Amino acid sequence: MSNYLFLRGNRNKRFFLDVAKELNKMGHKSFQLKFELGELLFKSDIESVFVPTKLSSQAYPVTDAEILNMPIYNITYKKRFLNKETSQKELHLYKRYMFYIDQFIEEHNIDIICLFNGYHWIDQITKHLADKKGLKTYYFEDGLFRPFTITCDPKGINANSSVPEDPTFYDSLEINEDRLSRYLYKPQFVQYRKGIKESLLKVASVKAISMMGSFLRIHPSFYAHITLWQASKYFIHKKIFQYRSPDKVDIPKDYLFLPFQVSRDTQILYNSDKISTMEELLDHVYSAVQTYNRENNKQMKIVVKEHPEDISRNNYTELKKRYKNVNNVIFLQKYDIKTLIKNAKIIVTINSTVGIEALAMSKPVITLGEAFYNIEGIVYRCKDPEFLGDYITKALKIPLNIDRMKKFIYYLRFFYQIEGSINHVNKQTAMNVAKRIG
Repeated sequence: MSNYLFLRGNRNKRFFLDVAKELNKMGHKSFQLKFELGELLFKSDIESVFVPTKLSSQAYPVTDAEILNMPIYNITYKKRFLNKETSQKELHLYKRYMFYIDQFIEEHNIDIICLFNGYHWIDQITKHLADKKGLKTYYFEDGLFRPFTITCDPKGINANSSVPEDPTFYDSLEINEDRLSRYLYKPQFVQYRKGIKESLLKVASVKAISMMGSFLRIHPSFYAHITLWQASKYFIHKKIFQYRSPDKVDIPKDYLFLPFQVSRDTQILYNSDKISTMEELLDHVYSAVQTYNRENNKQMKIVVKEHPEDISRNNYTELKKRYKNVNNVIFLQKYDIKTLIKNAKIIVTINSTVGIEALAMSKPVITLGEAFYNIEGIVYRCKDPEFLGDYITKALKIPLNIDRMKKFIYYLRFFYQIEGSINHVNKQTAMNVAKRIG
């Protein structure tokens, strides 16, 4: 039997607690460290500690350089978007938390650590400790086939995942075509439909209480990328956006689909070395399509869909002004994404999960960044955007390896992913996750 440590969680604060409860039923022992005031609203059946009240002045013996070299979102965000360096005071705070977590791991004989996403500074300093001690770590994220799957990986998320890179691995896989067609985006078990969805109001309230905790200095502000004003804008936008009608636009017959990603997401910050903004992305794709059209006597257009999570923060006003009189580029905010993928000639993305949706529909996909699905015969990986036009030509002329693509999607859905929903409180979800990691 093993001792598990859960740190933080996603928007649904019950998720880790429910998984821990199921692990305890299996004979394991689970612990949770809580860091924000809002987390105290959630009672648990497992031993938990509110770390800010237990912190001492002692710091873990790690250098500033070691911390600054970790892919910590707070540090990267402040440097890239706020033009600020992380202060000595903040680095010392990291070391104090690191000291406490290290002592907790030792005193409770922790064997396995569970993190969500992994790029928060608490996750990164804990990962550093886990690696030094040789402990197993699981990383969780929203699933690839939402809302009925969950990502759980011992190596990391996105480009750091444990998904096999060898194309022959998929060629040798046997698949059930009927299972694939019936359950790709549906649960195999009806129980998942009965889960209680976490309301946006509840999520916002918990976040507001946590922000109040940092304002009252009960604990530090754990996030550099969001203020109370930004959080309020995001909440209001989400509530209004769900009632907004789809954009009324005539979609062209011949187009390349370009899904924008969250502009300040870890996928862009850590897995996109050539393109750092959506503005750059569109400029490169526009140039490539112009080249393709000229060399192949075509009139392919570009359909851009903004990411719904980004609209309240970035509406791309200046970018739209630049392309206002360019009839080859169409901007959308709300439109059925499956329809856009289905009718597109080709999909170009940095490393979005939209690429997975496109592969599931047997569409040609070109990636411009690091992605776990950059596998030969499944997608085209364009490492230099200057040559994107050539890749578009190649991807549209060479027949797709449909068999390999299907087997890859089948592996992701039925082997790699865990069936369940993070954003719906559901006992079966917790049982499935506990079975995977227990």
